[in-house]
Amino acid sequence: MAQPPSPHVVPVVTVQPTIGEVVEDVKNGLVPSDKFWVSVYKAGEPSIHTKINIELDEKDRDLVRFVCEDGGVVFEPDGRDDKSFRLCSRLSEAKVLSPSQEYSDGKTANPPNPKRIEGFDVSPDASRFATGYLDGSVHIYPTSAIVSPIGFLAQRIAFNGPKVFSRPHSSAVTSLRFFPSSRVLLTSGLDFALSIVPADLPDMPAGATAQTVAPARVLRGHKRSVTSTAIFGVGRNILSSSLDRTVKLWDVPSGETISTMFATSAVLSTSTGQRESPISNAPSDEKEVPEVGSNVVFAGLLDGTFELFDLATKMSAHRSQPPPQPQRLTSIAYSPSHHTLATGSNTGLVSIYDVRSLDTPVSSFVRQDGEVLDLAAFSSGNKSLGLVVATSDGLPYVARVASDGRVQADELIGVDCDPVRNVRVLSGSDIWMSSDDSVVRRYAYLSD
Repeated sequence: MAQPPSPHVVPVVTVQPTIGEVVEDVKNGLVPSDKFWVSVYKAGEPSIHTKINIELDEKDRDLVRFVCEDGGVVFEPDGRDDKSFRLCSRLSEAKVLSPSQEYSDGKTANPPNPKRIEGFDVSPDASRFATGYLDGSVHIYPTSAIVSPIGFLAQRIAFNGPKVFSRPHSSAVTSLRFFPSSRVLLTSGLDFALSIVPADLPDMPAGATAQTVAPARVLRGHKRSVTSTAIFGVGRNILSSSLDRTVKLWDVPSGETISTMFATSAVLSTSTGQRESPISNAPSDEKEVPEVGSNVVFAGLLDGTFELFDLATKMSAHRSQPPPQPQRLTSIAYSPSHHTLATGSNTGLVSIYDVRSLDTPVSSFVRQDGEVLDLAAFSSGNKSLGLVVATSDGLPYVARVASDGRVQADELIGVDCDPVRNVRVLSGSDIWMSSDDSVVRRYAYLSD
């Protein structure tokens, strides 16, 4: 068997989180000049630490100049908007993106002791998002359109208006997933259960108490914590995975399990995708919708392997080789347009596989030792694979993976060292993430 290639070592770019405030103060004439810090790290190479001076152009007082104290580093706006920058240095050429929006709720984002966001999702129509917490509660909020011009500062949205509150679990929420209608939410928790929660936003005045809703249905059958979920078709059938080593297919109207598949180890993460070779077999159970049989499930396991389940046969179709070093596959993402599977581990390693030949990764990369907590795949510029990587070190990034396996990392800044646990991508360029500071951030990612 071919040996996997050595992982690419991807540089890390850190930028002072208050960059937007610094630039806006100079732009608005509050101070004549100011500066912020930029650092670049790469394992085995001397690090770069430099200051970027900000000042107005001598002739055009509407033009902000970025002047680097280190002549070997260039840091400047990329010209398309005020949230995207370009950095060039001997260690890295990267885009650096500030958030366009930051959503926070004063009841959860109290700076001394914020409520950590455990579960997160954005509705398919981008009209609302949901956050889940350690106490088993779920909040559902409306989103806002991005204002224009947006300037260098993120649009900060503090909630004091309509929202939905529910407590579907007796302990921590582990995952949230909106149904295709955007009006219903699937939740899972450490209490072994799944629930179906109404997600219609209330028509209430600002400052009113949140509307409290009870779960419309609770599904029980797992013997350990539920770790991830998926929805098929309009939502009659759903999928769940658990630390009890099972992947279950459910019928929502009856609340019954249709089938149970057993993995070789506890399941930490799953991703569903279309079969490479479609089949026309009719479902064996009348409660199973036709869409299920045309899908497969990739399961990331506690023992560091991943397993492929064929939902037409309800059987395991492939299991990867055990890793040379101990690790856990904490996240997994399938990209049908690129025929690729990406896995992320607790060691920070991300591996890319061609799903038509899963024996050996075609590429892998690592930045630091921070755990990969979530992955989201999309199509980046020039049809390359894009991966949004959520990390425990609070340094989320976008990895652009070329067809030859080369990796370019773009930075998503604004989080100040708090772990980022969940990422979502809508419409190929609308990136959302939640972090332990209880803030939800939204980025407009413009591909080259």
